[in-house]
Amino acid sequence: MKPLVLGFSGKIASGKSILSTEVASCLGWQRVSFGDYVRSVAQRQGLGESREALQAVGVSLVDQGMEQFCRSVLSQVNWKPGQPLVVDGIRHAGIVPILRQIVAPLKLSLIFIAVNESTRNTRLMDRGLTNWEQQQQIETHSTEAQVQTVLPAIADLTVDGNRTIEELVVEIVRWIQ
Repeated sequence: MKPLVLGFSGKIASGKSILSTEVASCLGWQRVSFGDYVRSVAQRQGLGESREALQAVGVSLVDQGMEQFCRSVLSQVNWKPGQPLVVDGIRHAGIVPILRQIVAPLKLSLIFIAVNESTRNTRLMDRGLTNWEQQQQIETHSTEAQVQTVLPAIADLTVDGNRTIEELVVEIVRWIQ
């Protein structure tokens, strides 16, 4: 199998983190996460880990420059050109061409995880987001806009996040082979 970079995108609670972790483990590839990087920045700034704080930090990092944001995320695992990689948590369409440029000549394939609202709401409630108004506020934030519209349209592969993680890992590994 030729090395490549797999990017994962999807709405909050679609299963991105667990699926990207399992795919990386199955393939023996390193994994980085935009969300993990944003959390580390928020922690260093003493802002905590509320969804609101993380979204604000994410906006700030994008505003400071998407290329630097991408390079900072990749530096979490000391990624070197030519190494395969799994990238979790792509939330902006503008990140995709920048990542493609950075990882070239490797190909970046974007995988979008689609999940029905019932499943997602259950997962959100499991995370303690039981207030519908709070969920709506999170969903309408600028960091979520492209996840709902643009990213599904530009994905190279869309998977059904209602299926089991095991089934999805098999589907993705077969797809990249």
